[in-house]
Amino acid sequence: MSKRMLINYLLLVLIIIFTYIGIKYPIREDQLINRNAITSLKAGNITDIKIETADDSIELQKQGPGWRIVSPITWYANNIAAERLATLVAVEPQSKLPKQEIDLSALGLRIPKAVLTLNQEVFYFGDTNHIGNRRYLMLEPNVYLVNDLHYPFISEGLSGLVDTRLLPPLLALQTIQFNTFKLYKEGPDWKTESNDKPADKVTQLVNNWQNMQASAIKPFKNTQIPLHKISAQLQNNETIEFHLLAIKPEIVIARPDLKLQYHFPDHQYYELLSLDQPAE
Repeated sequence: MSKRMLINYLLLVLIIIFTYIGIKYPIREDQLINRNAITSLKAGNITDIKIETADDSIELQKQGPGWRIVSPITWYANNIAAERLATLVAVEPQSKLPKQEIDLSALGLRIPKAVLTLNQEVFYFGDTNHIGNRRYLMLEPNVYLVNDLHYPFISEGLSGLVDTRLLPPLLALQTIQFNTFKLYKEGPDWKTESNDKPADKVTQLVNNWQNMQASAIKPFKNTQIPLHKISAQLQNNETIEFHLLAIKPEIVIARPDLKLQYHFPDHQYYELLSLDQPAE
């Protein structure tokens, strides 16, 4: 037998052996858990999030494929922000000490900056240590030092956790009433009452309200009279009212019921508020 044939024969035998081992002793899911993670939970199994700070108490729930804010408002959440918060259960700490061995006041944990509850796990956020953008985090009975990737989502409050779209696609829209025209759904198509506008322009305007993301969301400043109001009616007859507060230097569209306002660049006027073509 030649040397090459012998090597090929040995390789074949090894493949058969490893295949048998893989079938006979499959890797269990719990063996895939990162043993260095702060908990044994998986981010994908988180269904409830509660955030408590000095200013806010916000609750989110996983509903189907996405997240909803259920308190203090009821509305769609920013899925990216919610999923990032859920990943805290799998973060790898850079150091760990029992809390009895540490002065919690010195680390900002005696009165934490925020308390985050993921399912039943409760995390307390303390100060940063100003070295490498790391933060002290307490999960009973230990204090950890972790990369500060989660607190920024908490510090923005409700504005950083709400869906950045005006009318998320899951809503069953029936009509949108603007100042001078109305759009309505007939079958699968969107139309105007006058039917004097291109169908693709009408459909695109609705799509923009469902998919275009605000550049910023801020607390509603109820200090000015709206330029006009815009209302969307759902198939269940529920009405959502918006206030157009400004067009320049940026477009500001408020949801008074949510106490939030959505900000868009002013060049998106024709994408959000008009069926006419922009001037050349």
